Amino acid sequence: MSSRHTRRGSSRTDAPSQARRRRPFPWKKALLLLLSLAFFFSAYQIALMYYQGWILHVYCISAGLLAVLYLILNRGMLTVPDAASLPDEWDAARKKAFLNDVKERRRRTSVILYFLIPLILTVLYDMIYLFLTLNMGLPI
Repeated sequence: MSSRHTRRGSSRTDAPSQARRRRPFPWKKALLLLLSLAFFFSAYQIALMYYQGWILHVYCISAGLLAVLYLILNRGMLTVPDAASLPDEWDAARKKAFLNDVKERRRRTSVILYFLIPLILTVLYDMIYLFLTLNMGLPI
């Protein structure tokens, strides 16, 4: 077998001639996510500073409810299906309508992630902090 062939026997020259175009980094989304994280983390720390221990329960319940809401609104689909994976009984118009609906749902529910991800990261930080300070005895 020559060096031009991969393990499955296909040659490397079968690859598309054009390199895949890279999408630009979504700076606006990253900034919104960081601002959301800063807000939720600050609110959490301020509540803890005033001995409001119930905030952990609120954050955990909120994160759980948002995760379930995200899955329900996306019909449980974490990945976008392609036309080939849809039922063969569907005609092209129904497949196209379904795929457009999936894309629209994903676009609308992406707003939930701006709340869900900061909540999860804030609680995760607090759990790691508590584990290292209480269980490991590290002075952080």
